[in-house]
Amino acid sequence: MDRHGGKIVDPLVPVFFRKKVPFMKKKSLALVLFTAGLLTAGAAAEAAGTAVPVWPVDKVTAVTHVYGDGEKVAEAVLHYTSPLDPASVQAEDFAVDGRTIESVTVGREPASGSSARPGQYVILKFAQHNTVPMVLPSRNGEKDGKGKGAAEEPKVPTHSDRTAPDLSVAVRQVGEVKTARGQVLAPMDRIYRSSATEEPDLAGFTQHLYTDPETGWSIPYNLYLPEKYDPQKKYPLLFFCADMSANNNDLTTPLYQGMGAVIFASAEEQHKHPAIILAPQYTDKLVTQLGMLTDDTNTWTKGLTLVSHLLQHIAAAYSVDPERIYGTGQSQGGMTNIAISDRYPDLFAAQYLVACQWNTEEMKAMKDKHLWITVCEGDTKAYPGMNAATALWESLGTRIARTAEPWDSTLSAAELDAKARALAAQGAPMNYTVFAGGSHMYTWTFAYQIPAIRDWLFAQRRAH
Repeated sequence: MDRHGGKIVDPLVPVFFRKKVPFMKKKSLALVLFTAGLLTAGAAAEAAGTAVPVWPVDKVTAVTHVYGDGEKVAEAVLHYTSPLDPASVQAEDFAVDGRTIESVTVGREPASGSSARPGQYVILKFAQHNTVPMVLPSRNGEKDGKGKGAAEEPKVPTHSDRTAPDLSVAVRQVGEVKTARGQVLAPMDRIYRSSATEEPDLAGFTQHLYTDPETGWSIPYNLYLPEKYDPQKKYPLLFFCADMSANNNDLTTPLYQGMGAVIFASAEEQHKHPAIILAPQYTDKLVTQLGMLTDDTNTWTKGLTLVSHLLQHIAAAYSVDPERIYGTGQSQGGMTNIAISDRYPDLFAAQYLVACQWNTEEMKAMKDKHLWITVCEGDTKAYPGMNAATALWESLGTRIARTAEPWDSTLSAAELDAKARALAAQGAPMNYTVFAGGSHMYTWTFAYQIPAIRDWLFAQRRAH
């Protein structure tokens, strides 16, 4: 009833349904309205007096996060047509193909976080584990992958076969839940598949194409600008270069392959260190056109010319503080950092080098650099290569803070951070962290998750 005592008329209901229709039962009317798209499934069921809506979920959204071993679905957000009673919803009430549900929450907004109030959103959080083996399988009687007896790293093909991750989810409600009004929603065989995907870790990056005026070659790149980018201010520039497995033609691969770029764009990191982030994509097309970006000959390549010109272009085109240009990368990307640093000794204020190596004699030029180096004992190239390089630098008078014993990469984030802060507190221009066992590709699944190393990087200024 409205305030004048008259009956409220829904303007969306056709006129002929507003009149009394003696022959049409309430259930039939609700079914017609639902079929016509004028009522949701839940509202139609409630109007018809039925106990259970036919399709109580009208949308499933997959929400991703980029972990050390790549982008994965972190949560599935189910939108119910009626608010649910949070007390009736448990993790075991749902099943998701190929995933383990770690926790479930009910809310009024499609974001995780516990709530005691009824809501139409059910957020399923998934358990995660590192998919990259810490230790390579032994072959032909070789040792188990720890220390000097590690199995030889497989050769990386010149053309990457990496594909974008599957970010879809298929959800079933296998337990009984209740609406806020006490209506029972029984288990169902129906599979709800995600119809939308949110990628918050990638959202701030934009994709561009740079054509080098000197060579005529072109390279795509990903760029992140701080949320309130002000051309009148000067910002640090963080340059990230990925490993060879990212050399495909998907422009966003450097973002979803691991954390090396996106971790610096996280809200927490940008709050501490607002920075411009550059992540070039050395595509499979470029491998065919120009050759590999880096290789075991440790020589300057056409690809290195193109990438270094891109880096210099971004530093000039945006409001970049030349005293705070930082470089990082893994494997091919770390080698790229070393090669550019050798050729342009005044470019980087500091670099974080992960699972990489270069010609030791040529690295003499880096003896006065600010470097943080991370390797695993099981990396058959980077570990001996960086042992030789750090020994050379120390013979030339460089002070290096080292791990007394190899660290355990499976320690908690807090424990690793404490160890890294203690190492940084020694105040050496170079820090060398060696991790027990491990393998080449395993190294960067954890290397970028240590806040102390990222804080150390941004604390450095270009030496004069």
